[in-house]
Formats: sequence, C-alpha cells, structure tokens
Amino acid sequence: MMVLIGTEEISTIEKYPVVAIGNFDGIHLGHQAILAKTIEHAKAKNGTSVVLTFRPHPSHVISPEKPTLLLTPFEDKMRLLESFGVDMLLLVEFTKEFSHQTPSHFAQEILLEKIGCKEVIVGERFTFGKQRSGTVMDLTKLGEKLGFAVFVQQNFTLNGAIVSSSRIRTLLQEGNINLASKMLSRPYTLGGEVVYAEGRGKKLGVPTANINLANKLIPKDGIYVARVTLPQDPTPRNGVAYIGSKPTFQKTGTTQIEVHLFDFNKNLYGKTIEVALLEWLRPDEKFDNPAMLVKQMQQDMKKAMAICRQLG
Repeated sequence: MMVLIGTEEISTIEKYPVVAIGNFDGIHLGHQAILAKTIEHAKAKNGTSVVLTFRPHPSHVISPEKPTLLLTPFEDKMRLLESFGVDMLLLVEFTKEFSHQTPSHFAQEILLEKIGCKEVIVGERFTFGKQRSGTVMDLTKLGEKLGFAVFVQQNFTLNGAIVSSSRIRTLLQEGNINLASKMLSRPYTLGGEVVYAEGRGKKLGVPTANINLANKLIPKDGIYVARVTLPQDPTPRNGVAYIGSKPTFQKTGTTQIEVHLFDFNKNLYGKTIEVALLEWLRPDEKFDNPAMLVKQMQQDMKKAMAICRQLG
C-alpha cells in the first residue's frame, strides 16, 4: 500500500481512483463494508482503491479540550487498511485552516483537482467541510457538477444496532467487550511499551507487565481474559489483564494497565506488546488486605485459563 502524507504530496492518480473518505477509527464492520465496496469498484475498472483519512482526528483540532479517544491510532489503522487490500492511503493533516474550508472547496480542490477521483464512496452519515455542513446529498450534487460519481454505503447493523465508532467506545466503557469485539470483527487490543512500576505484582507472586498507553480509549476498569502478542513471537500467549487504580493499595490514583502471562517469566521491560482483551471477568475491587487480593487473583487466573482453553 502506498502512503502519501499531506496534501502537497497528493497528485492526480492516473488509474481510475475510487476514493473512500472518513476517519475510519476502529476499522469496524461498517468501515469494512465501505472498504470492500471501494476495492470492488476499483478492480472493476482496473483502477486504484484509495482511502482518504485525516491526522490528527478532527476532534483534536475542533474540540481540543475534549478530544476523541482513539480505537485505532494511526499505525494500527494503516496496518489494518493494508491488510484489507487498499492500494493507496492519502493522509491529510487536519488543521484549523483545513477545517475552515467549505464543502465545495474540498470537493473541487482535493477530490477533483488533487486526486482526479472518478468515484467517491462514503457512509450514509458522512459529513464534511466547515462545521460539518456538507451532507451526503451535497457531495452527490457536487459530484454531478464536477464529474465524479458518489456511492453511499448504508449503515451496517448488528443485533439491530448501528455499528459505529462512537457505539463501540460506549460498549468498551461499559465493559461489554464481547459486543464491541463483534462490531470490530476482532478483539479490542491495547498496545504499548512495558514500563517499570512498583513491582507489587511480583512481590505478591503474580508478576505483571505494566503498559504505557497514550491517546487511546481504555475500557472499563476490571479484570479481563487476555491474549498477548510479544515482539518477534508469532504465538500469542494467554493471560489476565488488569485495568484500574489499585484501590487495595491507594485511595486515589490514575488508571493503570498491567497483564500477567501464564507460564512466562522473561523480562519484557522496554518491549512493545499487544494485549487483546477477550472477555471481561469482574469489576475492579478494593480488598481488606493483600492476602484476600491474591486469593481472588488466583480464582481469576483459574477462570481465565478455562476460558482460554474453550477459545482454543
């Protein structure tokens, strides 16, 4: 997959560009339907399937006081897009200036003159331009005027609910990891560098790897069944993940993420690992003493091992 960053790098694509536009945070089932249609239309014309997306997420510029917590940071998004078979990724730097352009300016300057697009594919709730004033109908009319076709992918539903990035964020914050994973078509994954912490887990006989995360949505506090991918190790390892503020040991604290791997005792400090959350076991709790916590942790691990065996 070819990646172009910034509008100055974009030039007219000669082989019939079919362009999907959106933030594509999560690359969920709805996004996948748009991507599939984009790739299908491009292949039918021996053309180029293109994804036009933005960095940072527009909310970080428009509402910096409350930016959207991401499901898929840029590196993850790029890897997923490539895995689906997209030919080209156009990454537009989203700035204050860019956010002020009108829908007609975006269609004329970017879609027509920069890319030379022949077809545009978007979801039915797509909006664009200053203050999100442009609608799918506006884009369709602009396409008719400027000479490109617009195709609208209907909302993807699962169990009667529309699949969307915002819906998945809500599910994760509620601890509904199962439905969130179904909407993503894969387990929700937290990746980050293993950092030094208090070493309390090792002292309790349950060593953990503490993960440094930034700018990504952290699911509901609690204990999760986890499957962990280590650097240069093709075989994921089973374990349990903890998300919480360790109320047994401190009255207040920031949310921390740590994972215990079954039958594993190697040093992971400084390495980047990926933790796939498979199932939510229980909420975070405050125990009267460390011994009671250890007893519960042992029960959690026993239950998690049984679930991992069932999952295979």
